Amino acid sequence: MDVCEVMQKAIEMEQDSQEFYCSSAEKASNPLAKQTFEALAEWEVEHAKLLRDVHDKAEATNSCPALTELDAEQIDMMEQAKEIFKGALDMVEDAVEEDPTLDDAYSTAMSKERKAIDFYKGQLDVTEDEAERHLYEFLLGQERGHLELLATTEEYLNDTKYWHFKEEMWMATG
Repeated sequence: MDVCEVMQKAIEMEQDSQEFYCSSAEKASNPLAKQTFEALAEWEVEHAKLLRDVHDKAEATNSCPALTELDAEQIDMMEQAKEIFKGALDMVEDAVEEDPTLDDAYSTAMSKERKAIDFYKGQLDVTEDEAERHLYEFLLGQERGHLELLATTEEYLNDTKYWHFKEEMWMATG
């Protein structure tokens, strides 16, 4: 697959994920899950824009553009997670209400992120082009961050006390 074909497939995956995250956010009653899915939907829109830009530049020049030529911003997902948690937890009183739809939503979301990770890993394994390698490494980092955000928020929703213990453990161990 050339880079244009890869980008076309990646754009389709991003659009599918964005639609899923929008739908999941609409259905979620829990503020943390809702804000997580809304943030992921926004990031998928940004990824699709980046991928279209790569596609268009690659099509025009017959080569993958360098990452420095693109408007690609590395997002620190754990910093973003802190903001999501802060905003959502301000809206939650005491106990987090259980939402039975979240198990399936989180499972599907993580599956989508793993599929994207596998896709970019596969492209990274076969390309010899340096610009493509940098692009796929960047995209892998973003998708891994999405997966980490999902895992963190799911863990919080499933076992809030343990999540707090784990997050604050560094204070006890010094």
